[in-house]
Amino acid sequence: MPHDKSGLFGHACGFAASGIRAVRTRLELLSIEIEEEKARIARSLLIAAVGLYLLSCGVLLAVAWIVVSAPAEQRGLVLGLIALLFLLAGGGALLWLRLAAARRKPLFDATVAVLKGDEKALNELRS
Repeated sequence: MPHDKSGLFGHACGFAASGIRAVRTRLELLSIEIEEEKARIARSLLIAAVGLYLLSCGVLLAVAWIVVSAPAEQRGLVLGLIALLFLLAGGGALLWLRLAAARRKPLFDATVAVLKGDEKALNELRS
């Protein structure tokens, strides 16, 4: 039985198609945000690993500095400065990571903003 596209059934189909399009668009946006979050997490883990590596090298060198700091002229000072350099670099990397995490937008921020816009538009249509 053919349905009249200009009648109630046609309007219902059009409304359903619009709803499905809107949901699909929102899911595509959500997918993009998930990919961005994965990249951010990978970058954060890499920087954290570098920071921890540098800090551990700094600790090892600091221990070596304490051991070697006995007499032998300037040997201990040089080793101590290198240990300080590693500690500062590792601490700087971890500080940067913490600041970057504090500055980032909440997860799915763009998706929530679009959905709020949809809700506002639907409420305006109802009024």
